[in-house]
Amino acid sequence: KAIFVAATGQNVGKTTICLGMIAALKKRIPRLGFMKPVGQQHLRVGEDLLVDKDVVLFKEYFHLPAHYSDMSPVIFPKGFTRDYLDGKISEEALRNKISKSFKTLEKEHDFILIEGTGHTGVGSIANINNGQVAALLNVPIILIASGGLGSAFDELALNKTLCEKHGAEVVGVILNRVLPEKREMVIEYM
Repeated sequence: KAIFVAATGQNVGKTTICLGMIAALKKRIPRLGFMKPVGQQHLRVGEDLLVDKDVVLFKEYFHLPAHYSDMSPVIFPKGFTRDYLDGKISEEALRNKISKSFKTLEKEHDFILIEGTGHTGVGSIANINNGQVAALLNVPIILIASGGLGSAFDELALNKTLCEKHGAEVVGVILNRVLPEKREMVIEYM
């Protein structure tokens, strides 16, 4: 019913890969949904709704019918961390908001692609990092890393361990941006 796409870091191609996945899946699954449970970079939609910028892109480009508030339930705007640490925002409220939005999307869609934010540990300060959210929603994870061997393996090991610590199952890995001349070597050793 859903897959969570997370990354070992920023700018490894997570959103681009998700765009390709949605484009391909949309041909086979008419009631396809998209969600970014925790967002950092956001836009204002309407008068008072902050929405992750990737959600705006996916909703508008693919004409997705779900409400912005369900596709982007939690945003980390400026000052969020201090407000959370000062007790103005509760972990329970954040987790409930994510769960409620996911349940709404589940009712309306046959499959949901969930995009994580930043690297797997982003959101840890509020106990809603990518691994914790995937576990909360009981959705398996695909990890994306930049192509290579040593550093890619190290980053995957670190991020996979965090996912597993929180009970999220990593079911696949995508190595992005593997140089053509290194492709066979990466396949052999990875």
